Amino acid sequence: MAPAQRCPLCRQTFFCGRGHVYSRKHQRQLKEALERLLPQVEAARKAIRAAQVERYVPEHERCCWCLCCGCEVREHLSHGNLTVLYGGLLEHLASPEHKKATNKFWWENKAEVQMKEKFLVTPQDYARLCGSSASFFKLLQISKKIFK
Repeated sequence: MAPAQRCPLCRQTFFCGRGHVYSRKHQRQLKEALERLLPQVEAARKAIRAAQVERYVPEHERCCWCLCCGCEVREHLSHGNLTVLYGGLLEHLASPEHKKATNKFWWENKAEVQMKEKFLVTPQDYARLCGSSASFFKLLQISKKIFK
């Protein structure tokens, strides 16, 4: 008999070895979990094109759960009294650790291969965000000095 294993998505213990990941219940739970995370990832991807920098408010300390890595990630990146929206999430999605954990998660849970790319961000895209937000930070600092 196979040793007992625990599925964090279904929150149940199973004894059928690898067969559980092919079950309808597991695939449904997996799809629902990925669909809950997808809107945050899509909003973060939109932020790559045009970085949004706002004045810091305590709400920007919000975290989200990365299903692939199994850890909490800060959604926004703050520096002083300014915040880059979705900067923290994009930084995480572009990390090599996230890519490795995503590959492992997809393999272990037999998720749809087409969806995997939606949960990854290339380091080049993240660098583009950093470049646009850095220039925005500089403009904001200059405008503060001028309009004091």
